[in-house]
Amino acid sequence: MNKTCHCPTHGQQGIGLVCTHVAHAIDAGERGGFFWGDQTDLARPDAWCKACEDRLVALAGSNADAWFKEAGFKIFCCLCWDEAKQVCGGFSV
Repeated sequence: MNKTCHCPTHGQQGIGLVCTHVAHAIDAGERGGFFWGDQTDLARPDAWCKACEDRLVALAGSNADAWFKEAGFKIFCCLCWDEAKQVCGGFSV
């Protein structure tokens, strides 16, 4: 995976992935929660909403491959990722 993208707003940036719900929530200014993992291979870790967090917790350590596909992760530049974190409201709704 290319670890950078050209953002129309911020130019060439490192990337992070966000679930589709977070991607749509920032457009609507909704606070759907914002959780993230601890991987360090991209400029920002994968991030997801409260609903996706609830589904991930329910897996209780089981394989999360299907969860990842269902979350429909989208590429965000690192500065858009930061904005999504602020808009979506941190850890809780």
